[in-house]
Amino acid sequence: MKKAYRILAAQLLETASERFTNHGCNDFDPRCDPQDWLDFVKAYHDWNGDPEEFDPSQPHLPDWAVMSFLAKLILDDNDSPTLS
Repeated sequence: MKKAYRILAAQLLETASERFTNHGCNDFDPRCDPQDWLDFVKAYHDWNGDPEEFDPSQPHLPDWAVMSFLAKLILDDNDSPTLS
């Protein structure tokens, strides 16, 4: 994906994240492989600076956090080894 398109996608996700934050805690219901979701949640907590909050038995994230982290990943030129 062209860098300009990644920037646009990240901006849109950050804007949506900010708007969704005002709706309170809305846990995101992922429709992906459960292990992929666990990896994503763990990577989120590592990135967020609170790895101790990761609990594999409670892999919940609010929708705004998912959007914000995806925006970061889109802009990151390097693949994250925890998400490959």
